[in-house]
Formats: sequence, C-alpha cells, structure tokens
Amino acid sequence: MDRLAADGFHVFAVDLRGYGHSSRPECFGFPPSQSKPYATAEEVEQDVIDAIDFISEYTGADEVDLLGCSWGTIICGKLIAENPQLNVRRLVLYAPLYSEPNKRPSWMEAVVNSANGEQGGSKIGAYRNVSVEDLRTRWDDEIPVKDKASWRPDGVLEALVDNCLAADQGQEAVRAQHFRVPNGTICDLQNVFDGIPLYDSRTIRIPTLLMRGSADPVSTHEDATRLFDSLASPVKRYTIVGNGAHFMIAENKIAEVHSNVVGFLSECF
Repeated sequence: MDRLAADGFHVFAVDLRGYGHSSRPECFGFPPSQSKPYATAEEVEQDVIDAIDFISEYTGADEVDLLGCSWGTIICGKLIAENPQLNVRRLVLYAPLYSEPNKRPSWMEAVVNSANGEQGGSKIGAYRNVSVEDLRTRWDDEIPVKDKASWRPDGVLEALVDNCLAADQGQEAVRAQHFRVPNGTICDLQNVFDGIPLYDSRTIRIPTLLMRGSADPVSTHEDATRLFDSLASPVKRYTIVGNGAHFMIAENKIAEVHSNVVGFLSECF
C-alpha cells in the first residue's frame, strides 16, 4: 500500500469479515466445532462490493482497480465474473488460484487437520488458531533454498504475525500466541484443488494481469495458464517472477512484483 501510494495511487485495503480489524463473528466466541466454516469467498463478496461503493463515493472515481492475492484472487475473480456491472477498470490477480486437480500443496493436509480441530474427522469448524511457528513452517517449506533469509527479509515473518495478534483482541490468555483464522478459505481451497472452479472465468472481459512466483507450489503454472487461456478479456497478461514463492509480496522480490503491478495499472486500455 505504501509503495502504491508513493506512486500516486489512492489505495484501500479491505479487512474482510473475521480478518484484520474487522469485527469478529459471534462464532469466534465458541469452540470452532460448534459452527460451520466461516466466511467463504461467496460470503465475503458483498464486503468487497460495499468497499467499491464506498471508495467510489469517497474519491469521486468513476472506476476502481481491483487487486487480489491468493484466496483473494478467487474473491476478485468471482466478483467480476458474476457482477460485470461493477465499476472496476482493471483486475490484478497475484498468486492466482482457479482449478488445479493435479497438484495439491504439501501443507494442505496439515491445515485441513487443524481446521478439523477437536473433531478429528472430516468436519471443518468455523475457525482455527495459527501461531508464528505454523506460518514459519509453511513458508519455509515453500522456499526452495536452504538459506531462507536469502529470499525473506529478517523480521518480516514476526512483523506479520505481530500485526495479526494485535488485531485479534479478546482471546483467552492461553491463546495469546495464536490468532484466529476463518476456515471458509479452506473450503474454497478444497474445491480449487479438486479441480472445481468457483467462478466462470470466461465471463471476465476487463484488462487482467496474472502474476505468480516461479517457485510458488500453491499457485501453479498449470493453473495460472488454465485461467489465463479462459479469460475473455482482449487485454490480458501473465507474468512469472523468478525466485519467488507464494508469499512473494513479503519476500525480497517485492520490488519486482511492485514494478509489474504499477506498469500494468499505469497503462491506458
């Protein structure tokens, strides 16, 4: 956001329900197993629509650009595919996820088991607790070199977790080093990695940029190519950034990610 603002863009980030500084749902106050998975892409679509309406009114802009990352690409793609009347000018999908039946991330089974929680079976609860070590293990596994610091700046992982912990107030003391994460994401990812797209990309007709890291094991080249080929937009671009993993926007490749996004958003279509 700081980088884009410094380049002259008005930038807004949306804390979807259950994330960041948004209000916490009632189900977060009870054991996860007592409620269904919270906040799938379909359920948070309206949050983004409301944000677009607010930003248009606040800035007076006729159109906005929409940027989504990872699970956010499902939300943004679905939103544009199903609501062509929205005043969205361009679409940026970073680490896109669409329909990948052949390659399932190695960490996904552990995350699903964590989401199942005390059930110990196939039922996914409303949310799960995530710690700094959970994130470190996943992130480290996705960086394909022994020296993780050569890809990820020192302190960035801790800074991200500290922000998540600070945003998730009101937890019991025993969970002080964990923050709660809605499990609707897991339900959507299970569909993606079963080869079931959650929207019809053939109805997207606005200029679209797809971008992923060359080492990203979650957003695969095959899936990104499948999505790119199906887009109906006459202006579409697929960019691969070398030596970047799934969390490339928090890695040493951020400058290259940023330059690609700014270049795309600065063009006149």
